[in-house]
Amino acid sequence: MLSVDQVSVEQPLSPKEQEWAGPEALCPGWLDEEVSDGEVPEDTGDPDSATHGYELLQSALRQEGLPLTVDHTKEPRTGFGPLDMTVCILGSPTAFLPILLEGGSRCPGAMVLCLSPTWASRVPSETSPGAWSLLLSQGVSFEAGGHSALEVFVPPRRATYVTGTFRPGTESSWVGELARDLDCPTGGSVPLAHWLEDPVATRRVLAARAGLHVPPTLAFVLGTEGALPKDPAPPGVYLVRLQDPQGQESLVREEVCAFLGGTAMKPYSQVAVRPAGWRWRGTGTRSTHGKAEGAAVAAAVVARLSGLQEEESVLLEALVPTARLPAPPPRSAAPRLPMALRICTVVCRSWGDRPQLCQVACGMGRAEAPVRHGAALPLGLDSSLQQWGLADPGHRQALAERLRGAAEDAMTALLAAEAELSPAQRGGARACTDILGVDFLLSCVDDTLELVALSANCQRCLESCLLAEAMGRDVGEPAGDLPRLLAEALLHRAQCHLVEGKDILLIGAGGVSKSFVWEAAREYGLRIHLVESDPEHFAAGLVQTFLPYDSREHQRDEEHAERVAELVRARDLRPHACLSYWDDCVVLAALVCQRLGLRGSPPAAVRLAKQKSRTHQHLQCCRRGRPPPAAFAVPCQRLRSHGDVERAAGAVPFPAVAKLEFGAGGVGVRLVESARQCHAHAARLWRDLRADADYPGIGLGWGNAMLLMEYVPGTEHDVDLVLFEGRLLGAWVSDNGPTRLPAFLETAAVLPSCLPADRQAQLVRAALQCCRACGLLDGVFNVELKLGPGGPRLLEINPRMGGFYLRDWIRAVYGPDLLLAAVLVALGLPPVLPARPAPRAHLAGVMCLASEHGPALRHGGLAALQGLQRRGLVRLNPLFEEAGGQYEEPCLSVACAGGSPAEACGRLLGLCQALGIDSPRYPVDHFLSHFK
Repeated sequence: MLSVDQVSVEQPLSPKEQEWAGPEALCPGWLDEEVSDGEVPEDTGDPDSATHGYELLQSALRQEGLPLTVDHTKEPRTGFGPLDMTVCILGSPTAFLPILLEGGSRCPGAMVLCLSPTWASRVPSETSPGAWSLLLSQGVSFEAGGHSALEVFVPPRRATYVTGTFRPGTESSWVGELARDLDCPTGGSVPLAHWLEDPVATRRVLAARAGLHVPPTLAFVLGTEGALPKDPAPPGVYLVRLQDPQGQESLVREEVCAFLGGTAMKPYSQVAVRPAGWRWRGTGTRSTHGKAEGAAVAAAVVARLSGLQEEESVLLEALVPTARLPAPPPRSAAPRLPMALRICTVVCRSWGDRPQLCQVACGMGRAEAPVRHGAALPLGLDSSLQQWGLADPGHRQALAERLRGAAEDAMTALLAAEAELSPAQRGGARACTDILGVDFLLSCVDDTLELVALSANCQRCLESCLLAEAMGRDVGEPAGDLPRLLAEALLHRAQCHLVEGKDILLIGAGGVSKSFVWEAAREYGLRIHLVESDPEHFAAGLVQTFLPYDSREHQRDEEHAERVAELVRARDLRPHACLSYWDDCVVLAALVCQRLGLRGSPPAAVRLAKQKSRTHQHLQCCRRGRPPPAAFAVPCQRLRSHGDVERAAGAVPFPAVAKLEFGAGGVGVRLVESARQCHAHAARLWRDLRADADYPGIGLGWGNAMLLMEYVPGTEHDVDLVLFEGRLLGAWVSDNGPTRLPAFLETAAVLPSCLPADRQAQLVRAALQCCRACGLLDGVFNVELKLGPGGPRLLEINPRMGGFYLRDWIRAVYGPDLLLAAVLVALGLPPVLPARPAPRAHLAGVMCLASEHGPALRHGGLAALQGLQRRGLVRLNPLFEEAGGQYEEPCLSVACAGGSPAEACGRLLGLCQALGIDSPRYPVDHFLSHFK
């Protein structure tokens, strides 16, 4: 934060002439009409909408150097089904064109532009009583490479996501009507646009819930009802409701006098009076006054009241000047004129409904002139701050981070308030704001430089930021992130809608570490039909259908698959997909998919990955490629008897790693220095761990065979992959800390990886090649590797989503949900994932063991951690309920977040020291040493 001696407030200039860059600024509409030289469709009977919009689209495409739209209306498109994604944009093509083009590149054919009400129809919803489905009979669809086509859809195509230009204009009425009360997610509505662009409502929310500074405001609102939030009025934002605008002179004088003399107005010398409401948007109707002119201000308010309609208001607000920095030594004798700086931000509802700042653009001008959207060419934030006088790069970066937090906090607050509105007030039960603009000023508040939130808007900031990106491309700047982020957000929302109501056959419930599955199923609207060996499993009451079936003897999985298929048919279930998140059941799930004709990895590929020695032996035979998959395999031998130990000792050098062939969770994995140690370890395992009942969930249903593999030095890493038809859609790399040798139980981890990008790329490519070589082409997979000076070496492939904390961490740091990705792939849909994932934070975590930490956790430690979790200061992932023993697994993962790995590790270490998790026997500082 900049200190007071770096800031001085600009003196107000020319009170009667000054115009404040307020929220009612002008905004650009559609492009000027220009005759198209591309193909023009036949007259639709709606020339003011479809033909004009089509010509505007061609003009915009031509200016971008893209192919003009091809008319395919004489060859109707057919074959659209319930799993086809359709993101429909209603109205003007110009504001959303970059998003349509980006979406067409990511998901060819999924983005459809509707230019006329005659191109769409509304029919009663089959799934949501009282709602409507939007069917498109015609539209402009977008493909890769900037190609677009005007198409007719037979039968009409069902929209899975809808948004559009919800603003005043010729298309406003039909856009709003088509988007009202739909059964699919709707990014905005006319009622929501009215609510968002009402400065009275939004300023109260931004001040009360987001804790942001807003201009001191006194609002005289006509009417006694409305959608204003129920929060107590925050300091500086006052509301007076009037039933009748006539005869209110005395009340107005009283309120105006109190407001002008109040504490909130103390730093300011000027005010503006203007009408507010959707009808007055963009009119620029206002008057400015000195704070001392109380009588004139009151008279101006009274004069404005006479023209109000129900729920409109007259605003009396402080004119907040841009803070002025001390002038640097002059380079010339020319005077340095006071400047006005307006910052506009675009925030979207990203994965997990979390706000994400997408872009910032600034408008600069003379302090006495308006800085309005569309009235001046935008600049980037860093350049604007430099021009404004903020020379220190560190200060500019700090201010950018504060702006990110303020913009995202603003959207969080507005979404929370929006969710409290009734469906009628929102324009439908599925209507919500997915793209939001928030305008800020930089001003001096209580002797410090602060961001002041002016207003929210639906589209003006978006247009300004898209213009800034287009200007950057004009001078050779790389493409910005805004269209990509918004297209990903809209496509993701459409995919979430596609999975709603889908029937998922889930094989194996797992333990407490998989409890998130049931909450996620409810969140996504999945109908889970669970096949589980434990008839008393706690998940029985959390699913649509519970099918108890004992499949623990996995060597008979072929027989089990037939029995499960019979159970499904007997219950007349028709699952859309079948999968498993539980390691023991992945082969059974693949076999069930095969028998029910559902999409999934081939059972042979899953078997190959499940049996660790076969994985490496198969890869050693894969010698095509540069480098071939064989380069990542590690010499290993299967052990089923002590005779095998002797033979393996001659083929695998010591030290080596001995572990269960089908094991999971690191149970029974041990470093052995000699054949004698290997014999002893094998004897213990074969004595103690014989069947699934001895230790459920670690693969003993497959037998207790072991393997001996070469010890690979280096750091250990997890790579979580999403593959669709062999194509890599997403990859996330995490780092593991050193283990407590001779055991290999996980101790600590960080996400994102601390490795340089090229080293991470090595790990991802090795994991990808290993999966492909094993035949794992569709699904979510977890690959464990070691990384040494010679590159990556494979430890094992888990043909399912990563376990322990990985799904939760990846969702928290990057946004996407591996569980949802697995469902989408199983349904035959390529998940939309971030093309360039950027971490929102760094997480560092440590594993707790019952044998080491049980007393500390039981005597107040766990309660303290749960309290910190409720405050958002730690992340807890319960893993296993069983107490420790010779073959224990971690019982709890404890993680802290930070802006860097060092910060996250520092917080975690301090927490572990305070709670007794760190000890000489369990040195957390050592476990975190790889990450510093």
